[in-house]
Amino acid sequence: MTHVLRSRQTASRLDPTAQHYRRTAFTLVELLVVIGILAVLIGILLPSLANAREKARRVNCLSNLRTIGQSLLMYANAHKDRLPNGNPPGVYHDYDGANWVMANFAKDYVHEPRVFWCPADRDPAPDEIETADATLPKSARTSYEFYNLFWPPELGPMLSRFKGQAPLAWDLDGAEARSPLQNHGNKGGNVVFADGHAEWQNARDWDGPNWASPAAAFYQ
Repeated sequence: MTHVLRSRQTASRLDPTAQHYRRTAFTLVELLVVIGILAVLIGILLPSLANAREKARRVNCLSNLRTIGQSLLMYANAHKDRLPNGNPPGVYHDYDGANWVMANFAKDYVHEPRVFWCPADRDPAPDEIETADATLPKSARTSYEFYNLFWPPELGPMLSRFKGQAPLAWDLDGAEARSPLQNHGNKGGNVVFADGHAEWQNARDWDGPNWASPAAAFYQ
């Protein structure tokens, strides 16, 4: 009998499969600890991933505004220093005039409708530009506001009067406390200027909720 027991113990020690199963089994406590660690790691990584995505969207948005800025400069060079404006005399903003002038500006100078769409915008990207109404699809103002739309034609706007400093276009409602049109929340927005460069502008520096700085200094 003693011999048999010793043989079984020896066989058990020599059986790697049996030892393997005993070593790799998880207890409930160990499993809960692993789950807790994973939850903490996910909680740490998710905000970082969200910030990285937003930074990427801002970079793409800046690229769009630079393209728009260069297109506005080209338009002014071809129209005796005037920026796109379809308002009747004495009118600071005309709905039909804005639709007409921006649809033609997009077709003749920008060509790619998605340039008017910020990647952070929740609205779908336009596949063509038919309007300047920010609340409608296929709009030149899907994501961005245009300084040139708010001038009576007798006052311009003339590019040379902006001295390379005035904003030409920017993220819609970038400094508005709450707006369904915001691209990056209410912390600010990207702006392209009359010298062609584009940069991020914090909300506290804007001249108004939808008025990037220094728009007020050049407005008449």
